[in-house]
Amino acid sequence: MVETDVPAEQERGNSPAPPAATTAQWGAVWILLLGAFMGFLDIFIVNVANPSIQAEMHASFADIQLVPTGYTLAYGAGLVAGGRLGDIFGRRRVFLVGVVVFALTSVACAAAQSPGFLIGARIAQGLGAAVMLPQVLALIQVTFRRDEERERAIGLYGAVIGIGVVAGQIVGGFLIEWDVAGLGWRSVFLVNVPLCVITLVGASALVRDPGERTPTKLDLVGVVLLGAGLLGLVHGLVIGAEQGWTGPRVGEMAGGVVLLALFILWERRVAAGAEAPLLPPRLFKQRGFSLGLPTALCFYGVNGAFVFLLAFHLQQAQDFTPLQSALTFTPMALLTSVFSVLRGKLVARWGRRVVPGGALAMALGLGLVWVGVDLVEGTGPAAALMPGLVLYGAGGGIVATSLIGVALSGVAPADAGAASGGILTAVQVSEAAGVAGIGALFAALAAGHGEVSGFAVSVGVLAVLSLLTALLLALLSRPAR
Repeated sequence: MVETDVPAEQERGNSPAPPAATTAQWGAVWILLLGAFMGFLDIFIVNVANPSIQAEMHASFADIQLVPTGYTLAYGAGLVAGGRLGDIFGRRRVFLVGVVVFALTSVACAAAQSPGFLIGARIAQGLGAAVMLPQVLALIQVTFRRDEERERAIGLYGAVIGIGVVAGQIVGGFLIEWDVAGLGWRSVFLVNVPLCVITLVGASALVRDPGERTPTKLDLVGVVLLGAGLLGLVHGLVIGAEQGWTGPRVGEMAGGVVLLALFILWERRVAAGAEAPLLPPRLFKQRGFSLGLPTALCFYGVNGAFVFLLAFHLQQAQDFTPLQSALTFTPMALLTSVFSVLRGKLVARWGRRVVPGGALAMALGLGLVWVGVDLVEGTGPAAALMPGLVLYGAGGGIVATSLIGVALSGVAPADAGAASGGILTAVQVSEAAGVAGIGALFAALAAGHGEVSGFAVSVGVLAVLSLLTALLLALLSRPAR
């Protein structure tokens, strides 16, 4: 005779269904997504403007690399701390503070008169985004009670990342071409101001924080170790590629690795005591989070490097105007948007293999771009590259919409901010490292074999990394035992 836990079954059967999200809650999500869109838009909106900035300020290639990389590095280094600040002081309040800082630093970027000031303002802007962005995912995690609604909202967040990355090229190109009020490249930063005002007003009216605060102190030692480690590693990579791998540059990178190792040891020590760590080690025991981090590193590293190099290739090697460059990105952006929306139906029809299939489509698209570079002479740059760009955009839309939701599945509400910050740190650091690392490869190849050859070989390397992304996604998509 088989015994049955009748009380447990009755308890499950009598449990009421979680309440559906209200119209106001979905309105709050769209306001939060606007804030997220700004953060990711500003990673790449400067790519189209980089040649204009370089010409006006007489900046070096390393300076221009640091304009996007300084932002993403500060963004990535501060995300975990930003997530924890939301857990401690309230996610809605911290989000609003981040929006204000982002608006002020955008104005500072537009007012820059030298490469050094612009890089400094971009770093400050990245820190503002680091305070603002983790609250978006954390608020989504704690707002929705129904799993399907939460998954839909996180899917929209993933789509916003993909669209924001590519839309940056398009918006930047149009703003520079129109030269609004004679501002030139400065308009790519000032466009944030009205968006920040809309976000601030909308969030004040609609966003609520149903989550509980974590009664603990911020792990300041962890903040310093993580931030200094990431800064040393990526800054050394960028400067070394431009000025040579001297002893100080190698030492800076080695010091960054040591500090990151110390960060891991420190977090374990804090977790063993009474204080709350910046990034709880228990998160790495969750399969989605532990596999999601390296997958995000590969995917967003490829995406960041490709978009950065493509903008330079079109404007420098092919003599495109900023507007022509923006229009070349448009079909890729549209396919990213379309397949971000279709991802749910494709998974329902074909199963989990659709997601790694998206990364395979990215690899194939990059291969076609590589082939297209050789066809430019007889066809024209835009037409020769378009098949690869369209396929790459479609695959990227599927992956971007799926990756973050899978990585955050199973995270406890108390760790929502830290986990969101951890995943987004991987996203931003990978984009900074992608721009720096593949940018260094491109610069070395261009110096010896020309810009066109350097771009083609760099794209081939990115195609191989996309295949690695597909392998990691296949592992991540397997049901947990």
